[in-house]
Amino acid sequence: MKNTQTQNFRIATGIGRKLDNDVVSLSLDVEDGLLNNPAFLNLPVPLTEVATKRLAFVASMTDARKLGTDRTRLKKAAKQALVDLLLKLAFYCQGEAIHNLDALLSTGFEIVSPNRASGPLDQPSILALLNNVSGQLTVRGQAVLNGRMYRVRTSTDGGKTWTDWPDFTGARLMVLKPTVPGTVYTVQFCAMGGSTGQSPWSNPVSAMSI
Repeated sequence: MKNTQTQNFRIATGIGRKLDNDVVSLSLDVEDGLLNNPAFLNLPVPLTEVATKRLAFVASMTDARKLGTDRTRLKKAAKQALVDLLLKLAFYCQGEAIHNLDALLSTGFEIVSPNRASGPLDQPSILALLNNVSGQLTVRGQAVLNGRMYRVRTSTDGGKTWTDWPDFTGARLMVLKPTVPGTVYTVQFCAMGGSTGQSPWSNPVSAMSI
């Protein structure tokens, strides 16, 4: 990664405009990214409180599918409560590590560059590929600056042919399911955006689904 420590980077704070499922995914990414993160030791909001608000929002989303003005209103209120907590964390992280891109990328938030000129995205990397849940694989990836979405592909024949999975809003926790137990999957992912449309594919990592 380029030496960008003297630049000012910004966490994207338009969280409230995200789709409901994307807010939930972002919350999971942030909860994972900030848990025991040495760069952010004095969080203004306990992560347990964020998790509680996330679960309440998910429950309200389920209730809202039954329709009804009251249920819809409650869902909007639950979403706003979660968004408010995420924004508190975002502003705290922004102040703590405005010049430290690596630290900001570790938070799970979407990070944007102060440079408005579009350029090619950096290559992301897979930090871990976990197979601790039957029928699924979990990709833990390193986000890249200005990455808007992340695309995962898998191969079960050593990279001869590939299968694309639905795009993910964050790179920290990308869950692939269902997978076939006993099958070895080779996994890569890339970030979407930039002047070329997407970053180079990450390093390939393989694991057997259990």
